[in-house]
Amino acid sequence: MPETAKPTLKKKMLLIDDDPKLLIGLKAVMARKGYEVISAANGNEGIQLAKDIHPDIIICDVMMPPPNGFQVKNMMLGDEATADVPFIFLTARTLGADKIAGLQQGADDYVTKPFNIDELTSRVEAILRRNDIGYRHGQRDMEAALEKMRHSISANLGHEFRTPLTVILANMEMAMREKFKGSTENLDWYLESSLSSAQKLSSLVEDMIILNDIDQGGITPLTNPAGLDVDVEDYIRHICAQYEHKKLNILMSIESGLTTYLPQEACLKAISHLVDNACKFSPEGAKVMIAIRKHGLGGCSLTVENEGSFIPRELREKVFDRYFQVDQGDSRAYNGLGVGLTIARAVARACRGDVNILDSESGCKVRMTLPSFK
Repeated sequence: MPETAKPTLKKKMLLIDDDPKLLIGLKAVMARKGYEVISAANGNEGIQLAKDIHPDIIICDVMMPPPNGFQVKNMMLGDEATADVPFIFLTARTLGADKIAGLQQGADDYVTKPFNIDELTSRVEAILRRNDIGYRHGQRDMEAALEKMRHSISANLGHEFRTPLTVILANMEMAMREKFKGSTENLDWYLESSLSSAQKLSSLVEDMIILNDIDQGGITPLTNPAGLDVDVEDYIRHICAQYEHKKLNILMSIESGLTTYLPQEACLKAISHLVDNACKFSPEGAKVMIAIRKHGLGGCSLTVENEGSFIPRELREKVFDRYFQVDQGDSRAYNGLGVGLTIARAVARACRGDVNILDSESGCKVRMTLPSFK
């Protein structure tokens, strides 16, 4: 059977005019031209209808009781829901200065009364056609950008997961071969290297799980503050130990009796990412300063500051986007998925806290605040 063509959806047109006779007549004509027409008898009604129905185009009289046409357009420009709707002024004011003023207000066209209905229809169709072309171009550009981003994410994910997995498999194979040969000379090295890679792989899996929890709204605060039942200083030193080869000067100041409304696993995950980032992006021999303080009744704050690298002010919010990395591309100097700051901020905000990048004289300074619910 031949395919049935999909019906073309009618374009929605909003007419705003305080002249009931013109409104009724223009509505009837435009409906016969194939438009779905909705009308408003004054500016306030028109503004509300524009928000409710999301029209494809608006035709609005200028000379109306307040808000007049110019004021209506101004208010619509200030609202994200209506700012981009194509807009035509319809008015009896024929002076060139009035037309210029209308176009400067952001209108797409300016039609004077009395008008030829065929000319008005042609102007409407031309504006809608330009709008459709712009929309299609925008869609293509957005799809191309999304495809590039998907490719980059897939490549990074593949690299980050395959690298430790390859190390584990290769070392286990070599360990088994040497065992059967009766040699144990390198066995400890194979096992230590495999364990390190397995821990890295486990951390990556945990990140993907917690990202899913974030998407599902699965991170919820505790009803009462709970203490951290781990030695936080020891936990942080374990993270820093991965960068022992950089000979970093780790300076810690941690108050005792810390409590938080965040589940411990989520809290420690946030801490680990912020500390790991500070160590990763520090030059050899640099100082990394870590301070955890009580903050209110049941809250705490973590401040991590390192020397050397810094995040430009214009990127301080962008770096919290999932998978974003300041150093992009295949030649980037540092590994990682680009989700550490995303996770840290998401878990902090689950407890009405936040993570922010602060001004620093020496490098990069990040603060996570987990406030009290009181």
